[in-house]
Amino acid sequence: AWGPSPHRTMEMPYQSLGTAPSTTRRRNGVLAICATATIALVAGAFYLGHSDEGLGMRFMSPTVKTPTMSVMSPSMSIMKPVDMMDTASSVNMRHKKGFKKLGRPADQRKALIRGLVTEVLRHGRITTTTTRAKAIRRYVDKMIGLAKRGDLHARRQAYGFIYDKQLVKNLFIEAPKRYADRPGGYTRVKKELLPRRGDNAELSYIELV
Repeated sequence: AWGPSPHRTMEMPYQSLGTAPSTTRRRNGVLAICATATIALVAGAFYLGHSDEGLGMRFMSPTVKTPTMSVMSPSMSIMKPVDMMDTASSVNMRHKKGFKKLGRPADQRKALIRGLVTEVLRHGRITTTTTRAKAIRRYVDKMIGLAKRGDLHARRQAYGFIYDKQLVKNLFIEAPKRYADRPGGYTRVKKELLPRRGDNAELSYIELV
């Protein structure tokens, strides 16, 4: 009862304090964010001039030859500097890796190629579009190369690609005799004079040499 009560200032209306509690909370939040950002900047500037060796830290020269970036190691909780030049040199670019997709998804494209290769080996010559003829040419050459090799693994590879099993047996008998003196290039592709009726597609025939 002697002097002002210590709790009386807390019971005063907000108008006498000058700010509402929501404004105070926002101001405190902004100050906390600024303090956190300042600490992060100071820590980053301190770290750029240091490097870890084992468990200790040593001061590095202020002249940096290559730019570095810090990544978190999956097995350790220590930030390690990584050379960006070494990282960039390890990435290979996909130059000249394209191929003809023949307007089909992967499974349908593989089935189409296997069927066309089987018919070329069965009949010796077929007529199809120029794009398809050029696309299956290397597969026909590969099957003949497997037949010339003639071992068990080559035979199993041919069985897994060619649909007709009896055709594989005949291929492994005839191909080594027919192409004994030819190291490669077992097919030729020539364009037809007239396009296909209906869609005007360019036609070519592929045949065994």
